[in-house]
Amino acid sequence: MSHNTPAGDEPGLPARPPRDRPSTDEPTSAAEGPSQRPTFPERRLLVRALHDPVLDALGHDPRSAYVEQYWLSVLGPSAILLLRRLANGLDARPDGFELDPAAWSLELGLGARGGKHSPFWRTVERICRFGAAQRNGEVLAVRRRLPPLNKRQIERLPEHLRLAHDRWSQQRLDQPRRRTISQWSERHDLTAPPAPPEDPRRPGQPPEDSSEAA
Repeated sequence: MSHNTPAGDEPGLPARPPRDRPSTDEPTSAAEGPSQRPTFPERRLLVRALHDPVLDALGHDPRSAYVEQYWLSVLGPSAILLLRRLANGLDARPDGFELDPAAWSLELGLGARGGKHSPFWRTVERICRFGAAQRNGEVLAVRRRLPPLNKRQIERLPEHLRLAHDRWSQQRLDQPRRRTISQWSERHDLTAPPAPPEDPRRPGQPPEDSSEAA
């Protein structure tokens, strides 16, 4: 009994073309829209200078060798880099400027993650917690100078940095300006800064979320 052979499968005839398969170059799902912009507790930050006559005159610029060598282990690299960028901005615009958290997070290498627990926002909170800045709502008041480390902070330095800081201090003991700024540093606990600046959206009112302004 003979079997019927489908056309195209008989010897000597062209092979039957394969069934159509989806191309691997074609998307298997609907095209995605543009990536969503990350959101932060504040859409923008209005940066202003936080002035102190003693600190402005005798403190250390965030871009100085002192801050890099000693404050770095206290604040961490992200906070120091943020303070340096803020100092550059205030040098260019002394009256203040507007900061886009989403853009600055990317520029500082802190990623595109938003929210109050994002690396960028935690860095903002850190410089406020250590008294280098104060935030009230969207207003971020930033110190133009940092003081020398106080005794408690010096004691927490790695041993080699603590010894280096002792030598640095000994070389400046007889300088009047050194005594003045050292006394300032010991009197002012920068981990407990004074009341933050007013939020222009809520004049005379405390921050909407005091835990974030601290």
